[in-house]
Amino acid sequence: ITEGRCGVFLNRVDNCTVNDNKISNLEAGIYLFESSNNLLSNNMVYSNLDCGIKLLSSPDNVIYRNYFNNTNNARDNKFNTWNDSRGNYWSDYEGSDENGDGIGDSAYAVNPEAGSMDYMPLMEYLHSSPVLPTARFTSDITEGFAPLSVRFKDFSENATSRLWMFGDGNTSDSPSPLHTFFNEGEYIVSLIVSNENDSDSASVTIRALNASRQSDPVLPEAKLISNATGGRVPLVIKFVDLSRNADCITWSFGDGKKSCCPEPEHTFCCPGNYTVSLVAGNENGTSTTCIAISVLKNETDMNTKENLEGEGASGTENKGLIGCITRYIGGTSDEVQDDNEVQDESIDAEATGNSEPGDESKRIIQGIIHKGELESIKSSVVSTKDSVVSAVSSKVHTETGISLENGTLRVQKSIEGFIDNHAPESSKNSLPEMKKRIAPWVPSFLGLAGVAFMVSMLKRGRRSRK
Repeated sequence: ITEGRCGVFLNRVDNCTVNDNKISNLEAGIYLFESSNNLLSNNMVYSNLDCGIKLLSSPDNVIYRNYFNNTNNARDNKFNTWNDSRGNYWSDYEGSDENGDGIGDSAYAVNPEAGSMDYMPLMEYLHSSPVLPTARFTSDITEGFAPLSVRFKDFSENATSRLWMFGDGNTSDSPSPLHTFFNEGEYIVSLIVSNENDSDSASVTIRALNASRQSDPVLPEAKLISNATGGRVPLVIKFVDLSRNADCITWSFGDGKKSCCPEPEHTFCCPGNYTVSLVAGNENGTSTTCIAISVLKNETDMNTKENLEGEGASGTENKGLIGCITRYIGGTSDEVQDDNEVQDESIDAEATGNSEPGDESKRIIQGIIHKGELESIKSSVVSTKDSVVSAVSSKVHTETGISLENGTLRVQKSIEGFIDNHAPESSKNSLPEMKKRIAPWVPSFLGLAGVAFMVSMLKRGRRSRK
């Protein structure tokens, strides 16, 4: 306080506190008239012309821990207390401090006649600075198109009260207000904070732009890369998001699995073709891009299958009864004989008369079938060849799991061709009779014995004619 005749003037005021003031270059720093029971502390009163502090007809006041450095520091005509555990600093104190505790060893006399004495005068002034507030806040945006909503947040220190002024006539005392500026323009937003010692303020400029000048919205652009686009199961592929202007992304791997990671690693466990898509989005829209992934069967599984099929096709075609029949039908042999040649070729299906169907089938496989015998019965077979072939194919597949679509069916075609090319004009055997002969042998198929049944049927046809 540096203006006026007196810095602080209490005129008939009681029970008041005066503290933390700087008062200088006036006539009187502090003046009390007919005022009692007031507390004056932590004031710096200096360079005043008449008096630093004057108390007239003002008893029972307490004055301590003040700094006085004036031409005349104090005038008092009543009894007042000038210290508690510590007194005041007086620029004209002439006492000493022998023990160095910062307090003069002798009292400072303010008005000895009235009993006003400072018994704890300070050798130097240790001013305790008041705690002042500091205004500080943030805003989540400072510029945008109207209507513009802005969130403010107060981070002030040492403040006991606050007041927001938004520059458009609106105010708030909330610690974190959300305010909307509806019209185009510049607004100075101020925050004023205060406590018992002082106040402080801070401000920011908010610019609300004309919405008609708004440019086209920024749309996302989905883009991805991967370290592979195909392979065999299990196929592990890493994908990387390279999208632009995207706030969020979603991966779909085509197998029901999804991910939101920017660089997912996905495993395709089943063979097939998959479409992996990436959807990138922001507040203005979405964008999608895709990539095709081809997943093949495991090479080990394929080799196993090929080996099984090879054994069931090539092996069957070249060995055993089927090989013999194939070579016979193809014209490369005059007789059909099992590759596992029997040393005793006299063993024939007719060697025993009470053989079981299964045993007879085995002997037939080891027997010899001459071309003439086949030609003699082909007319009987032509009417039932389709049903026999179907039964054989089904039985072999059921017993062995091997498909007859390869070598075995090639033998079938050869036999069918032979029969079709050599069938007589008439048949000695009726269709019911042929079915009757075939029926007892169907249950005895074991694995590839179904093929042997074809030969067995021919042999039985020969016997019936004999």
